[in-house]
Amino acid sequence: MNTSSTSQRDSDDLEWLREIRRKITSDFGHDQKKIGDYLREREKLMGDRIVRSQDRIVPAKT
Repeated sequence: MNTSSTSQRDSDDLEWLREIRRKITSDFGHDQKKIGDYLREREKLMGDRIVRSQDRIVPAKT
């Protein structure tokens, strides 16, 4: 078992970001579809307040 890669990964000062990611995904029951649906709905509500730098890969549901 290689424990050095695990401890190296955890000591990269990004644990705060991982904690935020865990919190967000737990709010949606770790369901990526629910997260995507929520973000697409927010995008529709925000309208032109969102800056786009490229074309969407998947269009928002209308």
